Amino acid sequence: MNTNQLKKFAQEARRKLIDQVSAKLNYVLTSDSAELREKGTAIQKLKEALKETSKEQLIDKVAYTWFNRFVALRFMDVNDYQPIGVQVLSTLDGFTTPEILDDAKRGNIHDELQVDRRKIGDLLDGRVPSSNSQNEVYKLLLTGVCNHLHKTFPFLFERIDDYTELLLPDDLTSEFSIAQDIREGMSKEDCKEVEIIGWLYQFYISEKKDEVFASKDKVKKEDIPAATQLFTPRWIVEYMVQNTVGKLWLLNNPSSKLKDQMPYYIESEEKNEDYLKVSSVEEITLLDQACGSGHILVYGFELFSKIYEEQGYNQSEIPELIINKNLFGFEIDERAAQLSGFALLMKAREYHRRVFRKELKPNILCYQDLKLTDDEIIETFQQLKIKLTDELFFDLKNIQQATNLGSLIGPHSDLKFLKEISEKIKANKDSSDVFLRYRLEELDTALIHLQLLKNKYHCVVDNPPYMGGGKMNKILGDYVKLNYPNSKADLMTCFMESGWNILIPNGYLGMINLPSWLFLSSFEKLRENLISSKGIESLLHMGRGIFGVDWGSTAFVIRNGVSNSNGSYYKLHKRNFQHLYPEDIRDIFLKSLEDQEVKIDYDKYREGEGVSSVEKLISNEGIKVSYVTNQNDFSKIPGSPIGYWLSSAFVNLFNDGDNINKEFKIQEGLKTGLNERFIKYWFELSFNADWIPHTKGGENRKWYGNNLNKLKFDDTLLNFKGSSIPKIDLESDYATWGRISSGDISFRYTFSGSIPNMAGLAAYSINNNEAALKNLIAVGNSLIGKYVFNLLNPTLNYPPGVVKKLPILELNREIEKLVDDNIQISKTHWDLSELSPDHRRIDMLSFNSDLIEDSYEIYKQFWTVKFFRLHSNEVELNRQLIKIYGLHDELTPEVPLEDITILKDESSIVNGELVFDQKEVFSQFLSYAVGCMFGRYSLDKEGLIIANQGETLRDYLVKVEKQEAELSFIPDEDNIIPVLDDEWFEDDIVGRFHEFLRVSFGDQNFEKNLSFVEESIGKDIRKYFVKDFYKDHIQRYKKRPIYWMFSSPKGSFNVLVYMHRYAPDTLNQILNGYLNEYREKLKTRMETLDHLMNSGSPSEQNKAAKEKDKIQLVLLELQEYEREILYPLATERISIDLDDGVLVNYNKFGNAIAQVAGLNDKKAKDKVRKFDWIDTSTIR
Repeated sequence: MNTNQLKKFAQEARRKLIDQVSAKLNYVLTSDSAELREKGTAIQKLKEALKETSKEQLIDKVAYTWFNRFVALRFMDVNDYQPIGVQVLSTLDGFTTPEILDDAKRGNIHDELQVDRRKIGDLLDGRVPSSNSQNEVYKLLLTGVCNHLHKTFPFLFERIDDYTELLLPDDLTSEFSIAQDIREGMSKEDCKEVEIIGWLYQFYISEKKDEVFASKDKVKKEDIPAATQLFTPRWIVEYMVQNTVGKLWLLNNPSSKLKDQMPYYIESEEKNEDYLKVSSVEEITLLDQACGSGHILVYGFELFSKIYEEQGYNQSEIPELIINKNLFGFEIDERAAQLSGFALLMKAREYHRRVFRKELKPNILCYQDLKLTDDEIIETFQQLKIKLTDELFFDLKNIQQATNLGSLIGPHSDLKFLKEISEKIKANKDSSDVFLRYRLEELDTALIHLQLLKNKYHCVVDNPPYMGGGKMNKILGDYVKLNYPNSKADLMTCFMESGWNILIPNGYLGMINLPSWLFLSSFEKLRENLISSKGIESLLHMGRGIFGVDWGSTAFVIRNGVSNSNGSYYKLHKRNFQHLYPEDIRDIFLKSLEDQEVKIDYDKYREGEGVSSVEKLISNEGIKVSYVTNQNDFSKIPGSPIGYWLSSAFVNLFNDGDNINKEFKIQEGLKTGLNERFIKYWFELSFNADWIPHTKGGENRKWYGNNLNKLKFDDTLLNFKGSSIPKIDLESDYATWGRISSGDISFRYTFSGSIPNMAGLAAYSINNNEAALKNLIAVGNSLIGKYVFNLLNPTLNYPPGVVKKLPILELNREIEKLVDDNIQISKTHWDLSELSPDHRRIDMLSFNSDLIEDSYEIYKQFWTVKFFRLHSNEVELNRQLIKIYGLHDELTPEVPLEDITILKDESSIVNGELVFDQKEVFSQFLSYAVGCMFGRYSLDKEGLIIANQGETLRDYLVKVEKQEAELSFIPDEDNIIPVLDDEWFEDDIVGRFHEFLRVSFGDQNFEKNLSFVEESIGKDIRKYFVKDFYKDHIQRYKKRPIYWMFSSPKGSFNVLVYMHRYAPDTLNQILNGYLNEYREKLKTRMETLDHLMNSGSPSEQNKAAKEKDKIQLVLLELQEYEREILYPLATERISIDLDDGVLVNYNKFGNAIAQVAGLNDKKAKDKVRKFDWIDTSTIR
């Protein structure tokens, strides 16, 4: 089945139908014709409907009603199921019009069709004028067919005597008609399977679903179907039904051969004698609480038919028995309920050709809201002298929200009582009081709802709706909080509870949903209830792929009774977000049923040559698929996660390990309430600023690093609304990690004097025990930690509550030494970066070579050794910890090279080899060189030099402890470095870099060294500084640059300024010392060009003319830059305060400064203008 084509067709059909129905509605409401006057009753009903609903909702309903009918007609045409024996929508081979129309043109109209034969004849013979007689005749025939089908499919083909016919699209016979679209969109091949009905339903509402998901609003009740619908793959349906209905039958009939026809059936490990007893297949009931288009019920029909056949029932009576006795479906969406009933009858027709004669009505409850007010309910019961109990009144009030609450409604009234009240209501339905009759009809429907919801069923199988609590509308949200407190975080888990609540004791719940409930703390109470009072028979834990692009999935079967037996579990993926195709997941599952010891190497999946064959994935190097586990072990683990793959040794760790709370204080970090005000990168500020180091999560980096932020910890913060300040400990070292990670959790050592943020949490040793702190970091960064955290919370979120569950055993001194070495290596690498406040100097200047190429080779050798030493240490840590924790059967110590978190910017792993990024290494070298040009760094002394606001060259000399004449490289005097297309100034950035390179590596090999630098960055050094340097700088400093590029509109003039040395006179210096001087230099150059144009050779003249034209344009640009932008700002003598941060200060310079997305674009400026703690009038 080509689902991509079906999706395109269904979406386009929906759009076309909505457009055409909308146009027809406007015509009907605004036009006056004899034809419309004849249909006054239908028009009146239309106007009444528009008073009760919106125009948009009415159009949507009529559109999907006709879509459902067209789909049904096409399906019956193709499969020769039409009761009248003639194709209604489809054409015979070689014809272009529907068969029913061709027959009518020959005078053949089926006797059972109630149509105006005379009018049809007059239209076809031209006796009645018509612009398109065939189209009008076809509409009459189509209406007649729909009315005739009402007898067989009353839920889908209501009698068309209302506005539905009025709004039928006009064009039904042209090549552009919706009928032609249906014929082309539903191929004969696709129509062979009834599953096409489900796919079309999903795809028809898919665009609406996208709209609802894109909205940040709560989901309105009318949008719940679109927001929550997902079509279940066939094999998952078979697994669920075979292990509920099939299992129940086999337990009661162990000699049955049904098992041979159930490929996904899982034999129970132990025979539980306390199973649900049934004496006949006719007793077994299967309910789908959210049946959608009926996919689960359709397969339920197939399986029940095999049971009936095995029991010797007559084939002609089986469909009626199944539909009347065995299958039940609940649904809030009318269009889905229509298709569900239709799909079931199509399956019945496939089974027995005369089934339509029985006028079967599937047990599909389409929820309808009770439209009576509370007062009307009370008045009606009083009028009938029937006692309205509190329980019944409560239940009826819930039915007022039936299309919102759906199957979550759990009636409080007794079933016997509901039946008695229902009989009394029915007895009064013939009342002559019109208003009372209406109320009784409403109550009768509501009571049918309540009885079906109060019934108990043998098996419940669902693909439930998915919706987090944050998206629920208020009524729905309040209801689940009150009635489903253990599962309120998502509708899918509420349906788990409603499912087992509606089961007969020891009945079976089969379901597919998201795996979040297996582990997340928000579902802990649900798991505790499940483990203590239900039994997990089997569970399939799958990655992404079952629903296409999704969040992973799990399918399972739960018995509604206490269990001490083992359950069967199947791990059908390796990584949480690993995508496997549904059919490949199926094949792995089937293989594990054949061989419970099979191991699958998921890392090979669709890599290299695209391995997806299960046989090729089987490997002893892979992971086990099948597990047999007693669910009572789950309660031994903190939070009761469904850790089915865990060994007894691992489970016992949580009893044997020290309680982490005895040794550590694990705490939330500080919350400012307004990070933009109180938190800055340290390099935005003066180095001596009165701000405190502040750990705030950051990128995945183990052992040490990410010390990027500082906090303004003052009275303003302490009293700031929205801030949350835990007890601050500035005297102790601590371990930190990011609350939210892009990958595995990573622990880092942080020295005292720092405050953790809520995004960068902390663990302090209660006894200030450094060894204990390092043990925690060792376990957290090891495979032990990864294993535990993937179990306790397999998301990217690591709050204190998760880390507190980590079992810590007593470790040895050898492990502490390894941790010390890892911290030292990682700190050395972190300090290699300019982003570290402890950055000393660029590595390649430390190797005492006069050839930069040699220095680079030494650099690579040095860091290769460090990298593999860190890797070896991590492997050894794993080896020792696996031994200490007794997890040899679960874990091996290997660490992928990709998991080593140093050199991430400077290298990559290619085919198992460490490969350095030469361009990045030399971009760092050039960044350091620019730092030396400005005096931030020095070739005469390591570490930061000028790093405080307002410092000058005099401060520089004091810090390096040298006179200017003694300096090997002198910083730029005026803090302005031109970045131009040629060397127009003595302090041109390229000239300064040449000087830096000569001083660093000597004059002798200057040309060779320069050539190697240019080769490394892939371009001429001037091109790099003009085109790439500032982009690199913006990225390196996380869009908070410390060197600012003042640039003319088209970039013909650029100068760099170091913000720490910026002064109110800086713009005036740029204007007079550089911009105006540059203009004069260009004018002088034009005079030279004029001379060449007069006296040069023809080629020189041509070249000179082109250059002159270019310079003239540049001069115009510079003139505008000066007059409109730079001069007005220079006269204001703008001051900056580094405590305000780059975001504020950069935006004070308007268009004079280079544009940077996310820093000074419109969105960023609008954001800054809302800062109420600054003078926003300075933002330009």
